[in-house]
Amino acid sequence: MARCKTALGLNGFGWAHVIYGQPYDFDRILAHAAKLGFDGVELFGMPEEYPADRAAQIALRKRIEDHGLVVASIQSLPGGLGNGHPASAYSICRKGYVTYIQKMLDLAVTLGCEAMGVWAGELFGAGPSRQSIDYMAEVYTECAELAKGAGIPLVLEAEPVQQVNTPEVWFRILKAADSPYLRALCDFAHINVFSKQKPLELLGELQPYIGYTHLAGNDGTCTKIESRSSTHLALDEGSMDWKAMLSQILNAGYDGWLDVDVWEHPDPFGATEASKRALDEFLAGR
Repeated sequence: MARCKTALGLNGFGWAHVIYGQPYDFDRILAHAAKLGFDGVELFGMPEEYPADRAAQIALRKRIEDHGLVVASIQSLPGGLGNGHPASAYSICRKGYVTYIQKMLDLAVTLGCEAMGVWAGELFGAGPSRQSIDYMAEVYTECAELAKGAGIPLVLEAEPVQQVNTPEVWFRILKAADSPYLRALCDFAHINVFSKQKPLELLGELQPYIGYTHLAGNDGTCTKIESRSSTHLALDEGSMDWKAMLSQILNAGYDGWLDVDVWEHPDPFGATEASKRALDEFLAGR
């Protein structure tokens, strides 16, 4: 079996700075990733924004590669944060989001990414209307064409607090786009919550669409802090059988990145170290 590629998600470190006030030292995080044996990182545009200048973008890539790492993926901002919105009733907002995705794809190309994460935007009320879902399907179909031009697939993440807040909405968009350049970002914590702690059945349906993974433990809950999204624990924490989940994904032929994600974890350094150790032990036993 080919060696699996592992990445360290930087979102947990960036968000720990935002909500816990922890110091954010980019080079320390890169050194941490290299020491643990990760192959790459997934970048997160907080608290340090992505550089707009191409020379600065090239310098960022070199800074990462000097640690023996590559940029596996970058996370784009969810819609509604000054970047348009894919579910808006206003066409100008939907077009603004498409323009933003093109800008982010240009960055992804410069950084040498293999994927780019996308989020439709914050959920308001009980969930998106049928019209909003149709708008998202149209927008992401258009964005998939832009991704095809860039040669970098978009990976759409569903989570309880986003516009794409159920597997049904997720599949509606993925099936409408029907493109290898719009795939699913399979986050173990969200899958466990969506499936009411019976994730293997949902994974079976999602398998053909998986383009990237976020590996985390989960205990069936969502947090009661900032995002109120699915709880992200270290892999060896929680009640979820992450080994069965990952075995099912790999046995079905997935050969993409395995990204350790500790979103909102109060100790991102400790949680990622424990997760990488557990992941290495699992992969060594296959």
